[in-house]
Amino acid sequence: MNTTTQTLQELFGNQTMRALGNFANARGVQLYLVGGSVRDLFLKRQTTDIDFALASDAIQFGKGFAASINATCIALEENPSTARVIVKQDDRSQPPCLSMDFVQFRAASLTADLRLRDLTVNAMAIAFENVASVTNNAREQKPFHVIDPCDGMKDLEIGLLQFPSEQVVRDDPLRLLRIYRFAAQLDFKISESAINLVTKHRALLFNVAAERCRDELMKIFSVKQAGPYLQQMETAGLLAQVLPCIKAANRSWNSLEVFEKSPIPTALHLYRSEIYDYLREKLGAEINRRSLIKFSLLLGDNLSGVGAHLRLNRKAIQFMKRLFSGSEALKNENWQLTPKQIIRFLRTYASDWWGVLLYAAASHPIDPTVLKQIARTYYEHILPISKQGRLITGDDLIQRFDLKEGKQIGRLLKEIEERQFDGEIRTREEALTAIAALIQQSNHFL
Repeated sequence: MNTTTQTLQELFGNQTMRALGNFANARGVQLYLVGGSVRDLFLKRQTTDIDFALASDAIQFGKGFAASINATCIALEENPSTARVIVKQDDRSQPPCLSMDFVQFRAASLTADLRLRDLTVNAMAIAFENVASVTNNAREQKPFHVIDPCDGMKDLEIGLLQFPSEQVVRDDPLRLLRIYRFAAQLDFKISESAINLVTKHRALLFNVAAERCRDELMKIFSVKQAGPYLQQMETAGLLAQVLPCIKAANRSWNSLEVFEKSPIPTALHLYRSEIYDYLREKLGAEINRRSLIKFSLLLGDNLSGVGAHLRLNRKAIQFMKRLFSGSEALKNENWQLTPKQIIRFLRTYASDWWGVLLYAAASHPIDPTVLKQIARTYYEHILPISKQGRLITGDDLIQRFDLKEGKQIGRLLKEIEERQFDGEIRTREEALTAIAALIQQSNHFL
């Protein structure tokens, strides 16, 4: 899959941006690059999303522009008028999709609109025709083309996050969480005044939809080193507000720190490529396996009710439960596993066994030899048998042994499968011989 991303400096030189400039000029529309896009421009961060603001109807503008370049336009909101234009690009050197959001001013002027935004570093704008000039002079301290009513450029230069006003927190309390998310993503500090506002207004998060809180929280967990920012949230009393179902004393910071420092134990480095692919697998919007392992390590045995509270999907909840149950099962065996027990573990946890191993390794000291043995058993024994498939089917039993459809066939097939994975049966002939013996034994006890 093409996951190419580019900086805004690179994106603004492409054909789509030139077409956008021509379309806006032809209709007398003044476009502004705004918010996080201006921030990312100066930080030279890679992106496939660009934000624009305009004084007129953004949906009408977005639909017209999309039609002119054969792109897709989606109306996102009526008030303020907001549209998203998605451009699929054929050039392999470009991102596969470029997303552009157009939003109508939420106030009487652009300056007033910027003052309503979440953070000072996200409250800047540049007129579209000046972006190229700013791009070419991005190393200057403060390009004069930047519209910056909240002194966001100053905060950007020193890596500081703060709210433009107390009112923006009251307008949308989710910003109390978002400031920590941006701190984690940008590796910025949060101002004392902002922390004071978090402490003062944290109870307002009670009125925010759980799904919105969940998405911000998961974005924090997706950062490579989320632990320090989560601890800052706890100090400010924000984590308890988002996760009231667990007590601070029960949070396992040490296990989370171990995983973030080294998610893959040295003993498993041979399988790093497979594991990284596994960790990146999505289990929902903004949620992947790595994030859920980190979340589960923080929660420990406090899983009850968390999934429902944050509106996590069924896959995510099931995965987190299996991480804990699998780790407990291994711990109860003191990691002294026989070959058959390893096979049972791998078959029981199926697609989740990597997650259980990584979760358990971060939670408890584990003999590297055991980790290697489990991984080797999967790749050398379980995987080949899984690819081979069943040695016999229900139709085989009906035709060969004159059995009728029913539970007996299911039980016989399960027994053969167990013996196949245990290494007792390797061929179709051996499976049929075993079935004959099982039927004879069953008839003997009738």
